[in-house]
Formats: sequence, structure tokens, C-alpha cells
Amino acid sequence: RHFENFDEDFSALGSFSIPVLDESAKEKIEDRIRAARENGDSVGGVLETAVTGFPCSVGEPWFDTVEGVLAHILFSIPAVKGVSFGAGFDFGKMTGSQANDPFALKDGKVITETNNNGGVNGGIANGMPVVFRTVIKPTPSIYKQQDTVDYIAKKDAQLSIQGRHDP
Repeated sequence: RHFENFDEDFSALGSFSIPVLDESAKEKIEDRIRAARENGDSVGGVLETAVTGFPCSVGEPWFDTVEGVLAHILFSIPAVKGVSFGAGFDFGKMTGSQANDPFALKDGKVITETNNNGGVNGGIANGMPVVFRTVIKPTPSIYKQQDTVDYIAKKDAQLSIQGRHDP
């Protein structure tokens, strides 16, 4: 959606786009976007996605791992600068016994008691929800003046974007 007049259209923002599980977070997000807009700036964010009903045994342990295929797709979006699955970077603080997902039987079905691995073991879906986070960088086209280089004149220059601005 193109925001010709962001201030007038901002009320529509809440009606179509910011899906949240915690409605109190929605107002904080909108306030942060509004503040960035008022300062001629933009914000990034982290999207958390959970795919339920993903079939067990999809994927393989080498080049076409579930994480590898999803990361390939996600990194095809230029603003995506990071992807993590399950506990993600928190794995660096864990021991193997903390990171492992203990298996159990529940109603005759094999499940994991935790989902630290985001529904994937060894590149193969284990039947639990596939959970991943995607980091989106702030939009670089902002109204604030920025340093750049005038390639033709071969000198330092200033840049300030005019027109459309998506905070």
C-alpha cells in the first residue's frame, strides 16, 4: 500500500497489516513507526513465523534441508538480513542437553517436549511446528540527510530522499 499522506492513512495501517498475537504490542509497534516517520527515518523488525501441520520427514540432511530451502527463499527478499530457527542464536549459550528436544509419546503420536530446534532435526522436519525468525532491515530510503559519494564528480556528497517514504 502506498501512503501518500502517512499521517492521515496511519489509522488504516492497524486495520490491514500488523498481525500480532499480543494486541498491546500493536500500539507499541505503531508508535515506533509513527516516531520514525516523524523523524524522517525508518525501522526494521523481526518476524516470527510458526508453520503448523508441516509433515514429518520432509527435507534431507545435506543441500535441501528444511532450513536451507526456507533460508534460500527468505534471503531472496533483499531486506532480509538474518534468519534463525528454533532457539536460533541462543544455541550458542546452551549445552547439548539443554538444546536437545526430548521425544515423548502423546496420544499415540511422537512429539518433542520442547521445540528448541524449531521443528527440524538434521535438516528433516520432525512433525512439530516449524518456527523461525526473520530480521528485516530498516528501509534505507529515508528523508534524513545521509552521506554518499557522487561517482561522476568523484567526491563525497549528501543524499536526501524525496517522495515516497515507507517508515
